[in-house]
Amino acid sequence: MDEMVTHLNVMLDGLKKKELALAEILSISENQKTVIESELPLDAVRELVFEMNDGKQAAIQVVKDCDNMFEAMLKDMGAELEARQEHYKPQVKVLQEHIRRVMDLDVKIRVTEEENNRLLDARRGTPLPPQAQQGIKPKVSIQASSVSVINAYKESSKNYKG
Repeated sequence: MDEMVTHLNVMLDGLKKKELALAEILSISENQKTVIESELPLDAVRELVFEMNDGKQAAIQVVKDCDNMFEAMLKDMGAELEARQEHYKPQVKVLQEHIRRVMDLDVKIRVTEEENNRLLDARRGTPLPPQAQQGIKPKVSIQASSVSVINAYKESSKNYKG
């Protein structure tokens, strides 16, 4: 088996792992929204939402680890991948599909986090202090070519700083 194909498959596994971690982050964010919208007193809401952030932080660490692996592998093989795009087209197409799914999750997380912040602000009547705004704020742009999709993935990975 071609060594490059093996590397691309490892990258795909990393994308799948990142996708699962992002799905977990989204689920936690949605659960936080449910708590924020509940009839619980504000102090109880804050406590529950804060407790859920531990799970979110663990998932963010998985995302960061996957991003670091992806970046390192892309750095090592980027030139060959770009030079021989046609040869690796099937593998790159699968990578692109997963990158798009990851980017879609990024958008859903951002929307949910923004809504949670808005709802919490409305309950408190004051904006969140900067130290409390530790949500994920991804910037997402979907691009078409294999190189540009991988570059978009690299750009979106910069948004997970925890």
